[in-house]
Amino acid sequence: MTLYRQISTGILLILVTGFIGTIAISTQNLRTFLTAQLGMHARDTATSLGLSLSPHVQPADIPVISTMIGAVFDRGEYQRIALASVDGETLVEKSTPLDTGVAPGWFVKAIALQPPVMEAQVMSGWKQAGRIYVTSNTGRAYDQLWSTTMDTLAMYLVAAVITLALATLAIKLLLRPLSGVKLQADAIRNHSYMIQRVLPRTPELRSVVLAMNRLSEKVGEIFTEQSALTERLREQAYRDPVTGLGNRRYFDCQLGALLATRDEITQGALLLLELRDFARFNERSGYTAGDMLLKRTGELIQTQLDYLEGSFAARISGAGFGIVATGLPAGSADALAATLCRDLLQLRADGLADSNDIGHIGITMWRHGNTLPELLSEADIALRSAQASGHNTWQRHQPAAANHPEIHSMENWRKRLREVIDRGAIRLYMQAVYKQETNGNTLLHKEVLARIDDNSNRGVNAGIFVPLAERFGLASQFDKLAVTRLLEHLAHDTDSASLYAINLSSTSLHDAVFIQWLCSTLGHTPALAKRMLVEFPEHAVLANIRNMHNLVERLGVLGCKAGIDHFGRGFASFGYLRSMGISYVKIDSSYIRGIDSNSDNQFLIQALTDTLHSLDIKVIAQSVETVAERKMLASLNIDGLQGHLSGRPELAPAITTESLRR
Repeated sequence: MTLYRQISTGILLILVTGFIGTIAISTQNLRTFLTAQLGMHARDTATSLGLSLSPHVQPADIPVISTMIGAVFDRGEYQRIALASVDGETLVEKSTPLDTGVAPGWFVKAIALQPPVMEAQVMSGWKQAGRIYVTSNTGRAYDQLWSTTMDTLAMYLVAAVITLALATLAIKLLLRPLSGVKLQADAIRNHSYMIQRVLPRTPELRSVVLAMNRLSEKVGEIFTEQSALTERLREQAYRDPVTGLGNRRYFDCQLGALLATRDEITQGALLLLELRDFARFNERSGYTAGDMLLKRTGELIQTQLDYLEGSFAARISGAGFGIVATGLPAGSADALAATLCRDLLQLRADGLADSNDIGHIGITMWRHGNTLPELLSEADIALRSAQASGHNTWQRHQPAAANHPEIHSMENWRKRLREVIDRGAIRLYMQAVYKQETNGNTLLHKEVLARIDDNSNRGVNAGIFVPLAERFGLASQFDKLAVTRLLEHLAHDTDSASLYAINLSSTSLHDAVFIQWLCSTLGHTPALAKRMLVEFPEHAVLANIRNMHNLVERLGVLGCKAGIDHFGRGFASFGYLRSMGISYVKIDSSYIRGIDSNSDNQFLIQALTDTLHSLDIKVIAQSVETVAERKMLASLNIDGLQGHLSGRPELAPAITTESLRR
């Protein structure tokens, strides 16, 4: 029972007890008074009749005596009047049954008035001739008692209603701060740290509100400190302090993870950009001017990468920058390099460079299975070739034809992807994500991996075709196709307890039409919606935090939870997670790969896990490939594991296109 109800019930019990006591006391007092009044009335009547009957007793004129007694009795104020001789013989008697009038029988029995029988002597001269007995009628007394009781009840009820109304208002006003305290507690549970600005006047409640305010502030400070510490650790380990881009360590970890990943992105472009004669520039202009030049160059690079999903840049040497564009074909890599070379001229226009010969770019294409040293060597060869070709030029490394895979033109890719959408020709693979535990393999969920057929009937990973679909404006249609296919799979899945996570593109997060379709579709299949988890890559979430927050709320109403994929690739603050409402994050593989021998990453993951656990967010490690990595992650309180060590992706059972289109 709520405190409000307890207090209201207590007040009601007090009122009822007071009413019962008041009625009992007032009724008893009135009963005593009426009994005395009835006795006095009967005594007066008996005395009067005794005197009036004296002349008629000696002759024994019974008719006259009866007439006189009847005249008094007929007034209705008496229950019995009787005349008895000296020997006790009843000479005349008048009586009537008790008539209580409006008073109900149960009330008469409860009160039980016992009026006294009053008597008086009837004299004949100096001798006693008889006795007269008079008993008053209690009917009117009962009516008076009943009427008084009802009036008291009515008055008490009116007073009780007014008292309860005033008490209810007072209780609500008094307990309003407690409602604020409850909201504060709920807000803390949801990782929002609100403060009550209006303080109650009641000292006890005021102290409670002040204590909750201090608690909310302290918890918020703890999270902020944890988050800031984790962010500082990450920046110290992986961020270049001058440009704000990643450093060489970040570059090696990220690209190394991409090259080692087997189930996602498997190709892209590597660009090496180097500013010309930077050492001499520092000597001529000073280190402050050199830092400004590097910072502005980093900004120009990042501006171009903002339009390329999953791409990143890092400062890998004094005046060298590494740029990794994921899923980018050779033609688009050439266009990116040409744009960057043109943008370098902006440095001269900004007054940061002292000549038009500013920098050069070398390009090489990478695929899964390449090694980092060989890619850097190929890109460096292309860079030296560009430096020999003139001002602000670029060159792409051309491998031997035997080692170069078939390259599709952009127009061919467009037609091919359009055909895949029209035919619904995608395959769904499922990779298990297990709970981190010493014994046993408890399944958390299965991640859905989408692939399309290539010319040799081998599956093309989403990491290859999704960036192209983004560029052609087809990503939302692919996501719609994948969600539809997954719902078809769930409808036929015999394991109704399994959860399935599907990773959607950043385009879909910004597509209001797709979001409406997704929520509407899941709303029509509530049982299946509860078995789905929706993931978006972190860079997509950071690009539109409000859309993600709204979507998580809408999905939560449907019973569908959400998560963030490739968490930690960027350098954004973790503060946005406080009110996001997501259920889990998947740590990017660049932090997991070789973590058993990387003490910095161990410390970073431990701090990150503690921070996310304080928000009730589960932490899942991606691309766990070795037993040593798994053992180390277990000591860091990771919640779940995903990777080939736990299980390879498996093809989902085929579902016909006809059932899909239904």
